[in-house]
Amino acid sequence: MKTLVFFAGFLFCASAFSIEIPRAIALGSSDFTSKTLGSACYGMDVLAGSLPCNPAFVAKERRSIFQTQFFFGNNISYLSDIARLVDGDADAAMAERLFNQRSSSEMEASIQASFLSENWGLSFVPYRLFYYALIRNSALPTITLFAGQERSATGQIASYAEGNFYWGLQLRGVERKFVLSEFTLTDALAEGGTRHFDSKTQRAIYLEPGLLYSFEDFDWRPQTGLTIKNAGAVDRKYDGLPNSPEWHWASSIRPPLGYGELEFGVDFLFSSNAPELKDIAKFGASYRIGAVQTLASIGDSEYSLGFILQYYRWNGGLSYWRQKFKNLLGESDQMQTVYMEIGYSI
Repeated sequence: MKTLVFFAGFLFCASAFSIEIPRAIALGSSDFTSKTLGSACYGMDVLAGSLPCNPAFVAKERRSIFQTQFFFGNNISYLSDIARLVDGDADAAMAERLFNQRSSSEMEASIQASFLSENWGLSFVPYRLFYYALIRNSALPTITLFAGQERSATGQIASYAEGNFYWGLQLRGVERKFVLSEFTLTDALAEGGTRHFDSKTQRAIYLEPGLLYSFEDFDWRPQTGLTIKNAGAVDRKYDGLPNSPEWHWASSIRPPLGYGELEFGVDFLFSSNAPELKDIAKFGASYRIGAVQTLASIGDSEYSLGFILQYYRWNGGLSYWRQKFKNLLGESDQMQTVYMEIGYSI
C-alpha cells in the first residue's frame, strides 16, 4: 500500500498541470446556444440568444433585437464557494468540503445583455461565474480547481463580400479573477496550504475573424465557414490555462420540411494543443416548430440535449450536458450538469 501511495504521489508531482482546464469553461461563453450546441454552433443559423458564434452570420441578420439572459447551472450551491475563493477567504474547512464531493463537477452562471442588428451586434456580460473541480487518483486524491468570475464586452461587424460570401469580425475584451491550482488534501491542510487558493487576475483582448459561404440556390441550403477564436493577447499567462487560438471549420445543412425548421451542423476544431483526433469533430442539430425549439449536440466523449420555449417576449430554456473521461490512472469518471436560461427580448 505504501508503495502504491508513493507512486501515486510521484505521478501527481510529475504531472502537475499536465491537464489543461477545458477551453469551453476557461475561454468560452455561458449561454444556452454555446453550452447546448457546443462548437457546432459555429456553422449553424441557430441563435437562441446572444451573438452568433461566427461573426459573419451577423451579415445575414435582418432584424433589430435587444435581449437579456440569465443563465445558470444546477450546481448553484457553489456560488458562495466561488465568492469566498475570489475574495481570498478560503480555509481548511473548504478544502475538506471539496474533497468530500467524491466526484468531479462544474458550474457556470452569467447575466448578459446583447443587441443585434443588420451588420453589427454588441454584447455585455457584467457577471460570469465559473467553477471546475476535477478529482482524480483514488489512491491519493488530488484536485484540479478552477473557479472565479469575469466580465466581458463584445462587438461584431459583418457584411457581404461578394455573391453568397460573407465576412465578419469580432472584438472581445475580458477581465478575469480566478483561482487556478492543483493539490492534494494533505497539501491544503498543511501549514501555508491556503497558498493553493491565492487568486490570480488576467486581462485579455481578442480579435476574432469569421468567414462564411452560403449555397443559397440549393434546396438544402448548405453553408460552410471558418472562424478563428481566442486570437489575441493577455497581460499574464498561466500554466494550465489555455491561450492559443482555435480554428473552427464548420458547416451545416437545412433539409426542407413541411412542418418546422430542421438544421444539422458539424464543426472541426484545430489548435496547437488540439485534443485527440477523435475529439476534433462535434455534431449538432436543431428543430424549431412554433414556439418550441429543440437543440442537441454530440462528440466522442460528451453530449447535450435541450429545448427552448418562447412566449411573447419571454423565453426559457433547459439543457442537460454530460461528459465522460478517464483520469491519469485510467479510472472512469464523468461530469453532468443541467443548465437553465431565462431571457427577455425587445
